[in-house]
Amino acid sequence: MRKAIGFVLVIAAGWGAAFGGASGCGRGSDIGSDCPPEVVGTECCPCPFPEYCPDPVKKGVWTPKPIPWHCPNACDGPPPLPPKCFDGGADGGMSSLCPGGGACADESPKDWTLVAFFSDWREPPPCPDDAPILAFEGTPAPPPLLCGECSCDEPEGSCRLPQTWTVSSAGCDDPGGGVKTNFDPPTNWDGTCNQDKAIPSATLCGGVPCVRSITVSTPVIEEQPCKAHTKGDPEQEIPKFWNGGPETPLGRVCTRAEPWPGCAGQSGKVCGPASADYSSCIFREGEHLCPEGWTGERHVLYGVVKDERECSSCTCEAPTGGTCTVLASVYSAPACALFEVGGNVSEGMVAPCHDLMPGTQVSGKTAELLNYTKGTCTPSGGDVVGELSLDKPATVCCAAPTS
Repeated sequence: MRKAIGFVLVIAAGWGAAFGGASGCGRGSDIGSDCPPEVVGTECCPCPFPEYCPDPVKKGVWTPKPIPWHCPNACDGPPPLPPKCFDGGADGGMSSLCPGGGACADESPKDWTLVAFFSDWREPPPCPDDAPILAFEGTPAPPPLLCGECSCDEPEGSCRLPQTWTVSSAGCDDPGGGVKTNFDPPTNWDGTCNQDKAIPSATLCGGVPCVRSITVSTPVIEEQPCKAHTKGDPEQEIPKFWNGGPETPLGRVCTRAEPWPGCAGQSGKVCGPASADYSSCIFREGEHLCPEGWTGERHVLYGVVKDERECSSCTCEAPTGGTCTVLASVYSAPACALFEVGGNVSEGMVAPCHDLMPGTQVSGKTAELLNYTKGTCTPSGGDVVGELSLDKPATVCCAAPTS
């Protein structure tokens, strides 16, 4: 089972270079709020703009580094504040390219819409205040359904000893002729000396000796159906999308009715959405490649996901390939004291016939199991059946990180 791990898309990494300054410290804008030259490289200049301070854990989120109050460029502290601290220190001692809030991002290309995008396995938060309109909600295609490999136990069974012993007044070269006399052992015979239906010497059948040959049937393998198993997880579950235990993340797209405001002093850039859960990305209905500058993350979501896939049950075919060999012997003296004829007989072979001297006394028989090898069962099943239907696609693209 795939472990669900939440994530927030990376959109802010490397924005410092995109806005004219290196991440950390330096003079990177004409806004006039970056660090004074005398504090560059000290704790008084952790970074000139919030956009240059991406949170190391929450990708796409800013974590401004406060400037200590003893620094000449500090804004967090009691009045009077320096004139450059136009927001009263609420931004941790740093001004922003978007003083009114938001993330400075490129304007959306033609046919695309700049949106706030959420993608995670957890319950989605409401749309952010700067993008309060829910424009789309969907999931990516669920992952492949992995069915466990099917296997079969060994069959339970046994080798049944020869049950039909037929004495004939004709020789083996005339299998259809002569008078047949039943010399069968009892039911569930264990193969030890059996003298049932003994035929005394000189017994006649139709004017000739009853005993001229004997035919012994082959042993029979009797095996029960094999028990089927699924290797791995015995209860395969269908990958789920939202509602019912997510296996694919839910994607939520939020927008606004008003145009996004422009970034201060930045041509071609707007103050897009920014919050702890939503990232600035672009959105378009249908499946599309991401345009230039927005190739950091591509998400194809579907508004309708109908997943009817399941794993077919594991089954086992009838056992095959078993072997069984028995030594069958016929005796002409009481208590199976004098061996007369016999030999090995195996399952699947033609029942052997043994010639005897005409009129030979047939007193007893034995059968000894020499070998029994169980058969095997071929497994089947464990296949994906049913269809996965995806409809109402949409594409979300997020900004590529810069270095």
